[in-house]
Amino acid sequence: MNKLVAVQFLAVLLAHVAAAQDTTATEPDTAYATYGEGPLTLPLGIGLRTPSYDRVNGLTIPWGPRLALGDDKLEVDAIVSYRSHLGNWDPSVEAVLRPGYRNEITLHVGRGTFTSDAWIRSDLINSAAAFFVGSDARNYYRADRATLRLSRTFTSSAFTLAPFVGGNFEKDWSTGSLDPRQSPWSVFGRTHRLKMRRLNPAIWKGEITSIIGGSGVDFFRGELDAKLEATVEHAFRAPFESCAFPPGGPICISDRTAFTQATIHGTVLFPTFGAQTFAFRTHAVVPRGGAPPQRYAYLGGVGTLATVDLLALGGDRLFFAEGEYKVPFERIVLGPVGSPFVALRYAAGSAGVGELPSLIQNLGIGVGVSVLRVDYSIDPAGNRSPFSRRSAWSFGVSLAY
Repeated sequence: MNKLVAVQFLAVLLAHVAAAQDTTATEPDTAYATYGEGPLTLPLGIGLRTPSYDRVNGLTIPWGPRLALGDDKLEVDAIVSYRSHLGNWDPSVEAVLRPGYRNEITLHVGRGTFTSDAWIRSDLINSAAAFFVGSDARNYYRADRATLRLSRTFTSSAFTLAPFVGGNFEKDWSTGSLDPRQSPWSVFGRTHRLKMRRLNPAIWKGEITSIIGGSGVDFFRGELDAKLEATVEHAFRAPFESCAFPPGGPICISDRTAFTQATIHGTVLFPTFGAQTFAFRTHAVVPRGGAPPQRYAYLGGVGTLATVDLLALGGDRLFFAEGEYKVPFERIVLGPVGSPFVALRYAAGSAGVGELPSLIQNLGIGVGVSVLRVDYSIDPAGNRSPFSRRSAWSFGVSLAY
C-alpha cells in the first residue's frame, strides 16, 4: 500500500513539474499562448485511477487511458482493473457522448464486481473501514454488464432535475467463498466472522435484460440542500439457475422470471439555530414480482442500524430512515480539527424477502470532532431481531451527505 501511495505522489509531482512554465528564458514572451493536452491522456500522468479495498476483491487497482474529443463532447475511458484477492484482470470501456449542453449518452461495457449497498458508505470510507478495522458494509456479486443510458439535465436557480432512461444486459454469478477461511488482510478484524471473514451471500446464476428509468433531483435554497434519486428497473427477460449442494451432489433448478424494482434514496441537510444542523436520510427498495438475490438490499451495522449485526437484514424489500441533530461547541476550538460536537440520532429500518418485517429502531447519542465520532445506540423495543443487541458502541465517521 505504501508503494502505491508513493507511486501516486510521484506521478502527481511529475505532472506538476511537466506543466510548470519555463522561467529561464532570456527574452520576455509577450504573446498569449494556449497550452492544451492531446486527445489521449493518462490520468495522474500514468493512467492510475482511484483504488479501492474490500473483503471480496482485496485491493482493486484500475488503470487505463482517457480519450477526449471535441472539447470533451466525447470521452472514452478504457480501463483494466486488477483485483488482488480474486487474481482477476477486469476490462471495461465507458464512453460518454454530449450532443448538447444538457444531453448525455453513456455506454458502459465490461466485467466487474457489483453491489447494491454503495448507498450506505462512500467508496473512500468503505475502503478505509475495510482496510483498518475489517468493516465492509457491502455485499457483492460478479457480472459481465452492458448498459446504455440517455439523460437530460434541467436547471433553475433552485433545483436541478436529471431524468434518464436506458437499457441493461448482464450475466451474473456469485463471488466470495461460502467458507471464507482466507480473506484479504486488514489491520484489525481480519479473522472475525462478522468482518473480513463475513460470508458473502450467493446469488442466482443467470442473465438479466432490463430497461431502467428514473431521475435525480437536487433542490437548494439558501443553506437547505435536498437530494432525491429514484430508479425503476423492469426486467422482462431473466432466466436463472439456482443450485443447492446436498451430500449426494449439486441440485440445480432453472427458472425464468420477470420483476420490477424501484429504488429511492433521499437526503436533506439544513441549519436550525446558529451553527446547529439537522440531517435526514432515507432509502427504500420496493419490488413487484420478487427480485433475484443480486438485487437484494441490506441493513445493519455502523451507517444504518448500529445494534444489528453488519448487513444481517436483507431481502427484496427494504426501508430505512434516519435523522440526526448536531450541536457544535463553537467556543471550543481544537486547533485545525475545529470544534467538538454532540449529536442526537434516531434510525429505523427493516428488510426482508416477500414482506417487510417490523421496523427495528435505534436511539443514539454521539460525540466527535471533525469527521471522527463515537456513538452509543440502544434498541428501545423488546421484540428485537436474533441478529440485534440491546445496545452498541460504535466508532466511525460523522454523518454527512
